[in-house]
Amino acid sequence: MILLAVVSLAVGSLLAQRFKIIVLAPATFVVVIIAVAVGAAQTSGLWSTILTMATASVGIQTGYFLGMLIQHGRGALPARKSSGFSDARPAQSHSITRTPIS
Repeated sequence: MILLAVVSLAVGSLLAQRFKIIVLAPATFVVVIIAVAVGAAQTSGLWSTILTMATASVGIQTGYFLGMLIQHGRGALPARKSSGFSDARPAQSHSITRTPIS
């Protein structure tokens, strides 16, 4: 069960890096279908299958939101560093012209 939770968190985090939040609903649906299939194949009890479904779906959703927070944190750091330079006056262009010597 712990392995399932860790894998679900990792998959959710990877989905957050690549896709918008709309992918979370189909991904959760696919995870629940896989959990039902695994529960039926193992001939485990109903409550064990429900616990597996809940763990997988909560894990993928939690992983997605943690991945979003990590991605937001990585994006905010360079923005903070560059914000100090935005207050400075813009660089003036200096052009060098050649004048012929006569």
